[in-house]
Amino acid sequence: MELPTAAIKARNLLVGVGAYYLSWFLSNPLAIGIGRLTNGIRYSGDFEGAVLLPLVVHLPEAIIATVVGASVVWMVESNRPICWAIVPTFLYALAARHFVHWAHPPTLIERMGAIIGALLPAIACVVAAVFAARRRTTSQISRSTPD
Repeated sequence: MELPTAAIKARNLLVGVGAYYLSWFLSNPLAIGIGRLTNGIRYSGDFEGAVLLPLVVHLPEAIIATVVGASVVWMVESNRPICWAIVPTFLYALAARHFVHWAHPPTLIERMGAIIGALLPAIACVVAAVFAARRRTTSQISRSTPD
C-alpha cells in the first residue's frame, strides 16, 4: 500500500528536521576531538584570526552537515531529493547566525569571519546533497538497466 502524498511530504520533512537535530548531538564529540588536535594553535593577524579561526571552529559542524545533506538525499522519497536537503541547509544557516556583541563596531574582516562561520555548515550540507543526488541517480539508473 502506497502512502498518500501528504504523508510522504510530512515524512520527508521530518527526515530533514530530524537529521539536523541529530547532527548537533554528533558534532559535540567531534568538536572535542578536533579541539584537542588544534590545541595550542595561535591565530594572530587579521587573516588568521578572522578567516582561519572560524573555519577551524566550525569544521566539526561542517563535517556533520555533509553527512546530514547526503543522508537526507538518500532517505527521502522524492524525485527531487535536493529540494528536501534545503530543509537542514536552511536550519544550519538560520541557527549559525550568532549575535556577537563587540565593544567597538566590527570591521569588515570581522564581519567576513562571522559570515564564514555562519555559512560554512550550510554550504557543506547543500554541496554534499548535490553529490549524493548525483550518486543516487547513477545508482538508480544502473539498477534499472538489465544486464
